[in-house]
Amino acid sequence: GSPEPAAAGGQVYEIYPQDANASCNEEFENLANALQPGDELILHGGTYTQTCRRAITVVGTALNPITIRAADGESPVLTRPGDPTQGFPQNNIEIIDSAYVAIRGLTFQSGDIGVRFINGHHITFENNEVFNTSNNAVTLNSGNTNDFNIRLNHIHHTGLLDISLGTTEGEGMYVGCNGATCVASGHLIENNYIHDLRGTSGGGNDGIEVKVGSHGNTIKDNVIHNTTIGTRYPCIFVYGGGPAQNVVQGNALWNCGEAIQVVSDALVTDNLILNSDVGITAAPHAQVASMKDVTIAHNTIYGHGECLYVRWAGTSNMQLANNAVYCPGTSAVDASGLAGAEVKNNFVEGGLAGVSIDNQGFFNGGSASSAFASPAALDFWPQPGSPLIEAGDPGHGTPVDFNATVRDGPYDVGAYETDGLDANPGWQVGPGFKGFPPLVYPPVSYLPIIVAGD
Repeated sequence: GSPEPAAAGGQVYEIYPQDANASCNEEFENLANALQPGDELILHGGTYTQTCRRAITVVGTALNPITIRAADGESPVLTRPGDPTQGFPQNNIEIIDSAYVAIRGLTFQSGDIGVRFINGHHITFENNEVFNTSNNAVTLNSGNTNDFNIRLNHIHHTGLLDISLGTTEGEGMYVGCNGATCVASGHLIENNYIHDLRGTSGGGNDGIEVKVGSHGNTIKDNVIHNTTIGTRYPCIFVYGGGPAQNVVQGNALWNCGEAIQVVSDALVTDNLILNSDVGITAAPHAQVASMKDVTIAHNTIYGHGECLYVRWAGTSNMQLANNAVYCPGTSAVDASGLAGAEVKNNFVEGGLAGVSIDNQGFFNGGSASSAFASPAALDFWPQPGSPLIEAGDPGHGTPVDFNATVRDGPYDVGAYETDGLDANPGWQVGPGFKGFPPLVYPPVSYLPIIVAGD
């Protein structure tokens, strides 16, 4: 495309799809690899395809980041010819050694892996769609990565390789490396919609998997469901084992293997954890040397084969508080090793093993039908008269609830703070993006925030 000056001092390039049988000399790939700090590449609607490796390296600066985006109101699709059930010799795209770049509004359809990041830092990946992959959708498992913003993406229908051709994985996001051979840190993964993930190997089909040693990542306000196609893996799995906690906050999860699996170094709060094989598994893992620094607080856990499975012997600094744990007719809590943990004001319905109703750590929560507005309709707002209202332990309140409403005490148990309201004023749980916080975000700045007086 012909350039024109960009506001940041760079150039603006606009391109249109080539012939559907594009050669390996793809205009998009060539232009992307030539972008300089401050440049913007705009893709117009239509299909961009090629059969060879599509690999780009894009390096901006904090002052002059690079933008690759869809034209306003248009839908460019980067794809591969072929059938994902039959496999692909190439990933859809590989983004290598890149930094200070924003990728917005693109569709990545097909490929072995959809979008593979190889090293990189300060990358924004938002408002994109990744689907119909033979293997994973988005991977950050080839070299160290840090300070990504991954948000508002629609990720679905992964791991489609036909079993007759071999096994496959289907993670929505694979973050960090097995055995901590690479580390992902400081990423914000928020408000993505991830669903219908298939796997046929021991690698699984997790919604978001953050591997051992990766740390300081925030996973919030995502909607994830149906990680049970082929294999049954967690919607969110955070291993820990790094120098800082990972945060898992405000997510809506259902029809998972484990909705959340956590080992070490994690803050798990204000999530709606629904209708899966297991609600939360908090137990040892072979790759994590020790279990420590885990807080599980203010979650609503409902309708699983087992709500809460905890094995905390030999751990340090573990907290389990103010959770609404309702598994009527099945197991609410199966726990051991809680003697050294802080356990406060968890309200339960269902079977108990290793714990009992002691009116300190665990309380009788009554029935789900009396506690919540309508479990069958996925409405877990504590209805008027619910035993959860103002029943939380004051020492374990979280700053905000599932709706991002400020909690200031006395605290309600579970993911919501009713604050005197009889009905939920926020997003209604169901397929699609979580509608709160708002789906419009300000542009990402890579510059330090200057506070007046500094």
